[in-house]
Amino acid sequence: MIGLEDALDLDDPDADDFLDGVQGGIVKGHGRDFTAHVLVRLGPDAAAARRWLADLAAERVTSAAAARRATWSWRGSDGPGEPFAMLLLTASGYRGLGVPEELLPVPGGPFADPRDAEYFRFGLKEQAGRPRTFADPPVEQWEPAYRERIDAMVLLADDDEQRLCDALDAVLASAAGVVDVLVTERGRVLRKKFPRGELVIEHFGFQDGVSQPLVVRQDAEREVRERGNAHWDPAAALSLALVREPGGGYGSFMVFRKLEQDVAAFHRALGDLATATGLPLDAVGAMAVGRFADGTPAVPTTTPDPGADPNDFHYDQDPAGSRCPFHAHIRKTNPRGDVPRVIGAPAEFERSGRVLRRGITYGERPDLVEGGVPDRPATGVGLLFMCFQANLDQFAIQQEGADSADFVSAGVGVDAVIGQGAAPPPQTWPSDGAVAFTMANFVRMLGGEYFFAPSTTFLHGLADTDTDTDTDDASDRGAAS
Repeated sequence: MIGLEDALDLDDPDADDFLDGVQGGIVKGHGRDFTAHVLVRLGPDAAAARRWLADLAAERVTSAAAARRATWSWRGSDGPGEPFAMLLLTASGYRGLGVPEELLPVPGGPFADPRDAEYFRFGLKEQAGRPRTFADPPVEQWEPAYRERIDAMVLLADDDEQRLCDALDAVLASAAGVVDVLVTERGRVLRKKFPRGELVIEHFGFQDGVSQPLVVRQDAEREVRERGNAHWDPAAALSLALVREPGGGYGSFMVFRKLEQDVAAFHRALGDLATATGLPLDAVGAMAVGRFADGTPAVPTTTPDPGADPNDFHYDQDPAGSRCPFHAHIRKTNPRGDVPRVIGAPAEFERSGRVLRRGITYGERPDLVEGGVPDRPATGVGLLFMCFQANLDQFAIQQEGADSADFVSAGVGVDAVIGQGAAPPPQTWPSDGAVAFTMANFVRMLGGEYFFAPSTTFLHGLADTDTDTDTDDASDRGAAS
């Protein structure tokens, strides 16, 4: 029987059955270039909503086992991969389906605290009284759709954009009269050519997705072979992302945040910082992000495979932050030894705070097209941030640290890329002398929610759920959420 205490061994005879019960996209990313994220509010007929979700699960949802088989098939073909889909529920969505409060998913992991359940049960809009808070804009400033009660998300992904559009049209048609579609967000992978190849980037222009916790043993072993592990162990136990549902099966908590990036302001600030420090533009960019634009870490490292993305480094190699400052984005969100060294917490606690990032960029970039407009955008582009974890506190720790000027130690400043705040103090930048310069507020949160990705067993079982108390449960969920 598969347990959560270790990374998944695909050679285990129970691995396929285990993966068949888990939705795809959690253990490994779906890897498609185009996505549609349909955010919905359930209607008053809970039985109809359950049937709609069960039908979607039967017709479209991709299990982790099916996703693995699709990857094998795709590797032997020249065409696009198969379509992909997930279903995710908020706490109000569970309530709207008639699920009792005591059967809502609960956080797991070795450092789980009973209060951590409040993140999911109260939702992202309600931060007051939660274990951790961050500097998000007030709900009144979110985009209108996100101010509404969100009950579920249908996530569709494909490498064939037209096929994705057809699937989206079919899902929207099936939703009519059953749920209210609040908004559909569209994602698109962004790529850029570098001397070492074409790489996936985010809108500020830096390689994205270089370092992920790997919860499959074979994936971790492959990274060690290609990137090395003299300083960094990329492996993680399944318990980093998965929890057992109250009714059996395994699922994962998911954070969804629409983050708008002010690309023009970020690059203006980098130019001003380069002038203030007298350092090259690429060097100050690496100090802000923690990596150069092509993904090379600010802390030097090598790879056994010359073509591999470098990732084998640890901040024990740079304890003073002279190469990668404490306010660098990747050092804030994955401190690699700073927590035990500076704060004194166990290394196991630090590693348990990692998340499985699954975001995708949104928005058009005519300035990156040959012959396009010259100006970088200030609005309209960004990241549909998603991450999976066994405990939403894993995300909250990272976001709180990014917005704090005092993590990992007092006065280091906010995260130089995603840090938010009304009046963040300047960070100190290494150069021939200390330079005080503020890099902050380039990313604005436009809305989001906390979700749970249920097991396929739960989703397929929705069609058989007793409906005797549907009306009362559905009518009460607005107050409960």
